[in-house]
Amino acid sequence: MAWTEQIGIQSWRVRYRTGDGHTASISGFTTKLVADTCAARINNKAHPSQPDAPQSTVTLAEWVAAWFTALDLDPRTIDNYRSRLRCHILLRWGTTPLSAITTLGINKWIIDLRQLGYANTTIASIIKLLSMILTDATDEGLIPANPIHRRRRRGRRSHRVPAEKVWATPTEVLRIADQAAALGGETAGLLIITAAWTGCRWGELTGLHRDNVDLHRGTITIDPRTGALHESSHTRWLGSPKTASSARVITLPAFLITLLRRHFERHDNEFVFTTESGNWLWRSTFIRRVLKPAVNGNENEPRARVRTVPVRPGLTFHGLRHSHKT
Repeated sequence: MAWTEQIGIQSWRVRYRTGDGHTASISGFTTKLVADTCAARINNKAHPSQPDAPQSTVTLAEWVAAWFTALDLDPRTIDNYRSRLRCHILLRWGTTPLSAITTLGINKWIIDLRQLGYANTTIASIIKLLSMILTDATDEGLIPANPIHRRRRRGRRSHRVPAEKVWATPTEVLRIADQAAALGGETAGLLIITAAWTGCRWGELTGLHRDNVDLHRGTITIDPRTGALHESSHTRWLGSPKTASSARVITLPAFLITLLRRHFERHDNEFVFTTESGNWLWRSTFIRRVLKPAVNGNENEPRARVRTVPVRPGLTFHGLRHSHKT
């Protein structure tokens, strides 16, 4: 007979009767789910320390529910994990017991994802998350080993042809900015130009405070603590830029100083690039409504309010920043 006891905020132990009538215990479990699994193994007549004990019937969905409570990550990372789990991992493996997830099954699933047209990077991110989940399940004793093996190339050449990076020339940036201004207003056009001629990231520009723009010296300052706007699916906040070296002072070209001065004369908002009401911009909304039609054109959209033509199909906001370097 075995049962579980909670002995701390995130600590459980399993107690069981030995053959000679005494009581023994196993501690160190961080979730009740894992402790219950160990107790079930003991009640199934398996010795608690026996490595080949009967496999747990805990499903992947049940383990993920417990696994998520122990995560302490950036809200954007949590959102990404939830999306991959909801759209891919739990859809395929949610009701499958952890012990029934095999290397062969995962390899077949990878082939299925490729046939559905998912990019290699997307598939890699999905498998990486699943591997992380299964590794932690292994550490907790739910399964003997992670079935996702890291493959070694053994000296073979890779025949994968990497996709060519897409970035805009200065002339293309100006054409994109003109179309962006027609779609989203003058602020949208200036945001495109500023990104291209300063190399700033999206969050660095949308979180740029008016006080950090010095038009007399011709510089903008990316603050090390509040120099970038971060966003998850439901909220936004100011925080540190992507890397420590991203906190910097950037010298502006003369024409951009003039454009920013005119921009400041049109509004007195606290931040430089905002909506008409003075609120922060949402990245997903800007990309969908402004950048993509400004870059790819919308000639095939019957309900388009403003008609645009293709300039540099496939260009992303990151590709705008490359024009600063090239």
